[in-house]
This record gives sequence, C-alpha cells and structure tokens, in this order.
Amino acid sequence: MYSDGEKVYMEDDDLCLSCENYVKEFECPLLGALVQGTVYLEDNLVVKKCGFYKEFKRVLHIVRNKKDENNNIN
Repeated sequence: MYSDGEKVYMEDDDLCLSCENYVKEFECPLLGALVQGTVYLEDNLVVKKCGFYKEFKRVLHIVRNKKDENNNIN
C-alpha cells in the first residue's frame, strides 16, 4: 500500500484486497484512519498481518439458460 498524498493505493501483495472489511463493507479501521488523515503513510507498506482481517471469499455460480421448443431463452 502506498499514498500519493491524497489517495491510498493497494498493491497485489496487500492482505487488504481479500479482506471483507475492504471489499464488501469498507469498514477497515486502518484504511479509515488513513482516509481521515489520522495516520499518514510516509513510505510503502505491505499489509501481511492485520488484527482487523476477515477473509472474503467470492462465490460464483454458473447459470445456464434453457432453450424451449422455439429456441427462446428462458
């Protein structure tokens, strides 16, 4: 994670990208403190262990359309 002064950017290695607090709800106390300006990033930071981490798993289901006698998709 790094900051350009106004925005916080996530790197591929950051644990935040798979955290429910970031992906689903944006209720992460660490990111909230960065956004509010309570905490500042002076250098790059890679989040590997975090006490606020909740794993977020995406569950996708493939739904296949069935065709009726007239080739209409239902």
